[in-house]
Amino acid sequence: MTNLTKVSVVKCTNYSKEDIRNAINKTFSYFGGIETIVKKGSKVLLKPNFLKESDPEECIITHPTVIEMVAEKVLEAGAKPIIGDSPAFGSVGKITRRVGLHIVAERLGIDIIELDKPRKVSINCGGKEFSLTVSGKALDVDAIINLPKLKAHVQVLFTAGVKNLYGCVSGKQKAWRHLKAKNDLEWYADMLIANYQLVKPIFTIVDGVMAMEKTGPTGGLPKDVSLIVGGIDVIAVDRVVAELLSVSPENVPILRAAKRLGVGIQDLSKIEIAGEDLSSVKVHDFIFPELSPIGFDLIRVIKSLIRHLWLKAIGKAEPQT
Repeated sequence: MTNLTKVSVVKCTNYSKEDIRNAINKTFSYFGGIETIVKKGSKVLLKPNFLKESDPEECIITHPTVIEMVAEKVLEAGAKPIIGDSPAFGSVGKITRRVGLHIVAERLGIDIIELDKPRKVSINCGGKEFSLTVSGKALDVDAIINLPKLKAHVQVLFTAGVKNLYGCVSGKQKAWRHLKAKNDLEWYADMLIANYQLVKPIFTIVDGVMAMEKTGPTGGLPKDVSLIVGGIDVIAVDRVVAELLSVSPENVPILRAAKRLGVGIQDLSKIEIAGEDLSSVKVHDFIFPELSPIGFDLIRVIKSLIRHLWLKAIGKAEPQT
């Protein structure tokens, strides 16, 4: 069994620095330590979920303590971490100031960046050709560590490893892809898999300590899941997350797409689970949303663009000191 098909499931009940540090250390230890994953001297993008400015307790964004502890580990490995995303609404700077990450970045001597500078790239995924516009900054780093927040999602059921990488798409290019989808969920899910293949991370750590249920990716309810899930194969990670949430992969659009395109490992008999036994930590009462159409009409795209630009230029963060 190779590390590629290993997924770690680590119990973590709160966001104290000590507990998160221990959980992150344990996660990497199952894969031989971070030194086996991150190359010394490399430039590593930490890609959290920074959907919009919010407080950590709202469970909309990856918890800042998770990001901080992973950044420390990357530094320990002799690499250079960079925190970056392309929010759907507002700016990375305001989001990180709201939760105090600007202070962490200053202390650690690392940069926080906006994933802009879009670049058009073609990729063949499962025999299908995709022309995708992705942040050049995400493409130019040496490696990406994917740090998604576990949340329900009204269009793809839940968001974890694969969906979080959609944040490597610059600004409102994401909304334009919804317009292009024309409510074709299969095309959209296939595109998400191609997008994942294009920016393929070296490792994924899912923040599932406190998740979001009922609706999402915003406006849902906090849900205590108390887990950190990690792995190299993002499809295997998302498959294990589905198992933990007691949902069949056949009901998850992204996992159906991965199977259709022949990407990643989903057979649990071929995935080595490190850490907790799945049956002992499964969540049987997670509330999933009713799925909504994937497509946006032109009016919705324009409204989304206006809101994004307003929050980026005028909306004010509440900085922590």
